[in-house]
Amino acid sequence: MDEPKLLPEWRQAVKDYLAAGFKPGDVISRSWFERHFDMPALDSDQPLTVAEFQERQFKWLQNMEAFRAELLEEHQICLANVHGTGYRVVPPGEQTSLAQDKFESEARKAYKRAAKTLRHVRMSELTDDQRKENMDAVAKLSMLRGMHKALD
Repeated sequence: MDEPKLLPEWRQAVKDYLAAGFKPGDVISRSWFERHFDMPALDSDQPLTVAEFQERQFKWLQNMEAFRAELLEEHQICLANVHGTGYRVVPPGEQTSLAQDKFESEARKAYKRAAKTLRHVRMSELTDDQRKENMDAVAKLSMLRGMHKALD
């Protein structure tokens, strides 16, 4: 008799992943995940409505995030997206630089978003205290960015 499948789907996918013997450097295809998350392939002949596609994407993201978190936190296995292909099992020796590079990229984007929002304020509509608060925030962000750049 078949063993019952674990739910949600990502739990069974983790179990199957561990049993499959993937090694660092291997790329796991998107189709492997679609099968293990019990999802039709996007390239299948079955057309999806916009609502069905959005629901599918939401399910994909939920499963993928939980799957990746479980592998990372419980098994110290990091996966990196390989655009259009699947996910690569990151060798432990590359995991630190991958994490640092991702942080640097996300930090740069966050600094740019915050700076843009702080610079594009209708200053004429602010009180003196609010203008001071804005200028202090701009200075603080600039200082933090400078400290961050010094660490690069």
